[in-house]
Amino acid sequence: MNAAIIVNFVTAVITLTVGIIVLTGSFFPKSSSTTQYMFGFVLIAYGVYRFVNTFSRIRQNKNIERLKKIEEEREKLLGGK
Repeated sequence: MNAAIIVNFVTAVITLTVGIIVLTGSFFPKSSSTTQYMFGFVLIAYGVYRFVNTFSRIRQNKNIERLKKIEEEREKLLGGK
């Protein structure tokens, strides 16, 4: 796992946590409830987006590695003839 993936996961967790704290009202206690809900939902949506984006990058990298291995094996097989 490289550093970019770890940073993306940490950012997603922090964003989700702050979004939940904002929704509960303990982060901005004197602001209007509409503002709290809107800001909280935006933070939660962004955190979910970061998780999904990171997982898709991991899956894409694994698929690229598999394709490289397949190509190498194919070249070995065809080159051996």
